[in-house]
Amino acid sequence: MGQSVLWGMRMTIGIGLIGCGYWGPNLLRNFHANPKARVVAVADRDAARRRFVEQRYPGVGTVEDHRWILDDPEIDAVVVATPAATHGVLAREALEKGKHVLVEKPLAMSGEEAAALVELAEARGLVVMPGHTFLYNAAVEALKRYVDEGTLGEIYYLYSQRLNLGIVRSDVNAMWNLAPHDVSIVLHLFGESPGSVSAQGACYLQEGIEDVVFMDLRFPSGRLAHIHVSWLDPGKVRRMTVVGSERMCVYDDIAEAKIALYDRGIDRHFKQPADYGLHQLVKRAGDILLPKIDFVEPLAKETAAFLQAVESGEPPLADGPSGLEVVRVLEACQRSLEAEGRPIALAAS
Repeated sequence: MGQSVLWGMRMTIGIGLIGCGYWGPNLLRNFHANPKARVVAVADRDAARRRFVEQRYPGVGTVEDHRWILDDPEIDAVVVATPAATHGVLAREALEKGKHVLVEKPLAMSGEEAAALVELAEARGLVVMPGHTFLYNAAVEALKRYVDEGTLGEIYYLYSQRLNLGIVRSDVNAMWNLAPHDVSIVLHLFGESPGSVSAQGACYLQEGIEDVVFMDLRFPSGRLAHIHVSWLDPGKVRRMTVVGSERMCVYDDIAEAKIALYDRGIDRHFKQPADYGLHQLVKRAGDILLPKIDFVEPLAKETAAFLQAVESGEPPLADGPSGLEVVRVLEACQRSLEAEGRPIALAAS
């Protein structure tokens, strides 16, 4: 669907932001800086947050009730940056009003709700995009190239850690708060959905809300992924290690060198026929390569991708179906959590 059809004589995409708490100001900053966008209004119930917007962005309107955003004909697309439990409802309301939607992760809190959003967007010819910001991170893009081009060889497994002391939430557990990032990266790298998942966690800080969770994903290809998330850890860790048959790669979002490529592994050499075809395992320890990664703010790339999708009608990298798949994995892990780690099979999507 082209720009002339969407906006007539207007040359920018009208943006309405719902929620300006923790992440909303970053979204506002990036959309405001993009020449393809015009931020029309921000909705937030908190008066102090509305004053912040009015002082920092004098040309942007503010409202307390988000329904003003949905009813404004100058607004073509709605950005949802509210607590996770409200994502599905607000995204559905916006789609029903004919607005394109970028919704912070997770897309929704259940597979059924997420699937309904994807179906509604497709029926209306609208974009619904989850905020999987790390897919637009240059280091993750490099890691994806290594996987796809065979630089690492056959991929065996990966493990990911997303840890810190806080920020502690009371509306969702650490898995729903933190793991959407890691799950979205894993699914993107592997290009497949897990056949089964399991998860275990514990509630040390608040009753009924896990602050530490360990997730295991098993894939039809035989690959494994282990994800550890926590609000209760001594230091901030944002690290993913991918192990292949030829090389191994560490992506550390905190380190100055975001990517470290290890020419290390275990090589198998077959012995003489007299040894009945047995093989010998030989450790290989080669060089460590620290490739240069040109950094562009991932959120700037994500918001630009959303605007491009609205303008062109072509699906973005982080599209509705990928957001649905992340929610399906999280929902299955939640069921496993509640069953004390029992493996949960996922139906093929």
